[in-house]
Amino acid sequence: MSVDDENDDRMLEAMVNNSLLPTNQLKECTSKEEADLILRIRRTILHLDEDPTNDRSSPKNDTILSSSPTTSTIALSTATLDFKIERAKQKYAAGSLEEAFYECWKIPSEQRPLEIWKLGGECCKKLRVFAVAQRWFSEAIHVCRSNNTDLNIKLEQARIARFFNNYLTQYPMIDIRIDQRGKGIYAKRVISPGEDIFTDIPIVHAQTVDTLSISPSCTTCTTSLLTPVVYFEASWSRMPEKLQRQIEEYWPTITPISCPYCPFELYCSELCRDKAWNSYHRILCPSINPETTELYQFCANKQIIVRETWNSIFSPMVLAKLIAMIILNIVNSVQDNDTSNGIDLNHSFTVEETDEGPLEHAKETFSEFISSGDPTYIRTIPRMLKIMRNIFNHPSMPVHYEFNEQEFNYRFYQIACNAQSFSSPTYATTIYTRFLYNIRQRDKSGLYKTLQTYLKGEPVDQVFGGLFPLQSSINHSCDNSCEIMDCQVTPEAAGIKVRCKHQLKPGDELTINYVDLALGRRARRAMLKRAYNFWCECQRCTFEGDDAYSCTECKTLSPVIDNPNPNLTNGNAPFRKPFPACSRCRNAWYCSSACQKQAWKQGHKLICRDWTKERSSSSAN
Repeated sequence: MSVDDENDDRMLEAMVNNSLLPTNQLKECTSKEEADLILRIRRTILHLDEDPTNDRSSPKNDTILSSSPTTSTIALSTATLDFKIERAKQKYAAGSLEEAFYECWKIPSEQRPLEIWKLGGECCKKLRVFAVAQRWFSEAIHVCRSNNTDLNIKLEQARIARFFNNYLTQYPMIDIRIDQRGKGIYAKRVISPGEDIFTDIPIVHAQTVDTLSISPSCTTCTTSLLTPVVYFEASWSRMPEKLQRQIEEYWPTITPISCPYCPFELYCSELCRDKAWNSYHRILCPSINPETTELYQFCANKQIIVRETWNSIFSPMVLAKLIAMIILNIVNSVQDNDTSNGIDLNHSFTVEETDEGPLEHAKETFSEFISSGDPTYIRTIPRMLKIMRNIFNHPSMPVHYEFNEQEFNYRFYQIACNAQSFSSPTYATTIYTRFLYNIRQRDKSGLYKTLQTYLKGEPVDQVFGGLFPLQSSINHSCDNSCEIMDCQVTPEAAGIKVRCKHQLKPGDELTINYVDLALGRRARRAMLKRAYNFWCECQRCTFEGDDAYSCTECKTLSPVIDNPNPNLTNGNAPFRKPFPACSRCRNAWYCSSACQKQAWKQGHKLICRDWTKERSSSSAN
């Protein structure tokens, strides 16, 4: 091996092992993954450690032979550059992806044309080194200096493949694709109705505001922590002590554990408590950051709901936890790279926001969640923006994180567009049902009859909202092919499972519903446009009508008629005669039998049958 090759290997190994080298020596390998790939190609594919003359077939004026690409600053001649480009193309055409990428890499970065950046990205994509492919496609877009749709799609494909590679390996029946419409999940084989497709665990989650105060649960694993004191409320203090002891005897054993430094979070075990502390709570604990007290009090007071912003599945605690996790990711990455010094959580340091910096790497976990919404809406909730600013600009923060209105807007809609409700299968209702079962099976003293004056019926179940990386990639359809169900993914973590609703063939897209399907077509589409910024064009919206005064097929308005009741007013709008509805689903209206037959042939028959079946099932339930 030549001296230059030895220098290459030394520097590449240094990058792989995270050793420090002068930055000018590493300008051609901008990541550990790229250095690892080049080192592997040099040693296992090209065998440069065995044959120093290998891969030296370029013209005599190939100046790259005189020094390695990581240290060379000498530009290649036009003839040499053309030769190397052509050789890289030939290697790629022959299927030698490793050698093709190596040829691309040997060209100095400042001389790489668009086709080489693109070719190198394609090689890495097929080699499944997605981090490197992402970087090369990004450079190709930079060199292109124009909006190239094809390159943008390739970059997004590489980024998504990098993010979801582990998921797709675990669930071979699905694939994630991206095109001009965006990202989606598709079936790779036939999936039958009722078959579980995949499970998903939230990256970040929090209990909803409207269930937090009435249905206590473990903050980490979402297991219900409903105790007799919470269930019976004021009635508990009025009960005789003997009755209280009897209730506690039959109530399922629950021992809530609180944070040792604050009273705001409950856990079912020390394991859950430690997990919460290490992932976010050491940033948000009021004992460390007093500004978070107002946030916890805000969430605990269900009366403080601004225009239902924090109702349903979105709690402001999800937003706070997300930022706290980003900060701790930065801290952990800096600690990993500087194990000798570590990070003092009592002293803040500033992290530069660069493309390859620790801040961008820390944010990357949440980069796959879309963010879309009306920026002016944020101004209607100024109190929460103020609370978040006070928290993350507090001196206790180990990292200076600039939390401004723009960041708040982006993160707010990132959660609003992707939050999915879920809970542990150990619901509050489950605990209550076990309690009644224990009494009926074991009690002989008439306790159940005595309790009738105190029982309030089934308790409210705990509900959490979380961000699920795989589920968030499923698109909407009002004729959804899948449904989401709660499940216990692992003994320590609750999550969701996606179950097939209609049979899927290879290539069919998995879809779920984002809105209440009981709403009419116009209301559903308006809600989707307002919340997610798209007009639904699914089969159901295509073949379902808005009202009885417009033909669903040809859009002809119904004929104008005289006012049927002089006491009725319709403003300036004329009165119209309603068209007859589809006799089966009652969700489409036609001006003639010809339009009805045409719509039936084009696809209404599929929607009509499914919708009629669902409505019958709902009525039966």
